[in-house]
Amino acid sequence: MIRKLIDIHRFKLTLLGSVLLGISGISSIVQAQAVIGARELAVGQATTALYNTDWSMFGNPALMPEDERAVSFFGVRYFSLAEITDMAMSVAYPTTFGTLGAGAHRYGDDLFNENRMRLGYKHSFSGFHFGAILNYSHVAMGGGYGSAGALGINVGLAASIVSDLWVGAKATNVNQPEYGSLNNEKLPRELSIGFSYHLSDIALFTTDVVKDVQFPISYRGGVEVFIIEELVGRAGFTIKPLTFSGGFGYNSELWTVNIAVQRHENRALGYSPAIDFKILW
Repeated sequence: MIRKLIDIHRFKLTLLGSVLLGISGISSIVQAQAVIGARELAVGQATTALYNTDWSMFGNPALMPEDERAVSFFGVRYFSLAEITDMAMSVAYPTTFGTLGAGAHRYGDDLFNENRMRLGYKHSFSGFHFGAILNYSHVAMGGGYGSAGALGINVGLAASIVSDLWVGAKATNVNQPEYGSLNNEKLPRELSIGFSYHLSDIALFTTDVVKDVQFPISYRGGVEVFIIEELVGRAGFTIKPLTFSGGFGYNSELWTVNIAVQRHENRALGYSPAIDFKILW
């Protein structure tokens, strides 16, 4: 039943997309891949080896921060449509035996929504970082059509192989969870490997190769340029689907704000604006 209801919602979105495509005269197939975090979106979603990120609870858990307590909030409206809005929050709390984390995410509206609750743990030893996420996903349809949930496990690894050069890898839903016992609706499974390189105080380069079991291999890349001491500019791209993105970030001692916008290859879908905000305590 849940699978059928999800298909109905996807059909509605596809129908909406088809109307937009029909208006513009474009007939290419639309695919969606996304990350959580405005900085992460701006650098082309290449986050597998992106260290010092606020949203490792939704990326590579091995890169959760070890030296700051922080809470972050995020929002993005895909293609400027309220029905496909993402909202999320993340908390990181370093301790003497590793970093503890928690996160929450909601996608959709009252007719269809998907919610995720996460708990995470990260530790490091001799420059080798490792982490894991316990993720509960829940989908629901309005009008009394029902709901279902599933528990998944994500794992990640990362290390600095030479000065300023990081390599990372992660796998999502390694236990192959499904929504309910009768629906046969599997959660997305993804493998990725990435590199990031910090070029002095000038720029940070990051790149990923990502394989979702239901999508072609995607290549992602981005750059973060330090404009002045606390202000950075960003740009990135993804392939399959082809998207372009950019944004800015400002860091202070107690808070950080990032903004980003993504442009899909299909111009009929318009722009996807995003913002996140972090508070340190």
